[in-house]
Amino acid sequence: MKFSKELKAGVIALLAIVGFVVLFQFMKGRSLFTTDNIFYAKYDNVEGLAQSAPVSINGLKVGQVDKIIPNTSKDGKIDFLVKITVDNNFEFSKNSTLEIFEPGLMSGKEMRINLMYGGPTAKDGDTLKGAFKLGTLGSLSSQVGPVKDQLQTVLYRVDSLMSNANQVVNAQNREEIRLLLENLNKTVAALQTTAGSVNNLVGHNDPKLQKVLDDASLTMQSGKVTLDKYGSLAESIDTKRLNETIANLDQTVGKLNNVVAGINNGEGSLGKLMKDEELYNNLNSASNNLNSLIEDVKAHPKRYVNFSVFGKNSKD
Repeated sequence: MKFSKELKAGVIALLAIVGFVVLFQFMKGRSLFTTDNIFYAKYDNVEGLAQSAPVSINGLKVGQVDKIIPNTSKDGKIDFLVKITVDNNFEFSKNSTLEIFEPGLMSGKEMRINLMYGGPTAKDGDTLKGAFKLGTLGSLSSQVGPVKDQLQTVLYRVDSLMSNANQVVNAQNREEIRLLLENLNKTVAALQTTAGSVNNLVGHNDPKLQKVLDDASLTMQSGKVTLDKYGSLAESIDTKRLNETIANLDQTVGKLNNVVAGINNGEGSLGKLMKDEELYNNLNSASNNLNSLIEDVKAHPKRYVNFSVFGKNSKD
């Protein structure tokens, strides 16, 4: 049986197409002899994930990313639906998460299934909860970003401070600061000279200084003697008798206050004399009458005193 050239060419072309498809799928990591389960996950950002990226469970590759489908909502928000294929030999809970991560510093993005235990088993076509983990550079950038902002703020404040300092330290202020430093140096030199003089004075035991110290010692001794005398005097005072005297004086003052209060209240003869106006008027009237009587006695003494040698009363 002979085949025509056209048939041979068609068979060869078909075998080439099948071989190309098989090779293409093999290069993409897909197996034509096994049935894979398909799962989906939704993300707002795929973080640079590409199709054919491997999918692993606990570090073992079990599938790959099949397709990334962008969706645009009515309000213009864009999200992505990631379709993956997983070997059907692996079963896991539907509560497991599908995470985008970066395994190394120079490697691309991959996906892994973070296993969760409990709950129903994930079935072909289920949608898993999506998650992503920042890579080394992303994590470093997220930590360096706030530090960079704070550093910029600090640098801005330092720049403002330096500008203000340059405005304050102008030529006149610099000259004043220079003069101030010169005066300070002179003051320090004078203090050093004074300290040297004091050291020489103490070192050579100047007689004047010794005399001053001796006079101070005598003054202190005299003061000690005086304090001892006053101390002896204070000890000789009978504190008990002094307290009794003060108590008696206090009682006397109290009684005197009572007497004065009674007089003010009109009690007693002196009080009545001071407070009774009628008595005052009577006394005043009696005094006037007495004065009139004395005047009359002086003017007409015979009316009141009679002298008779023979005992005969004279008649006026």
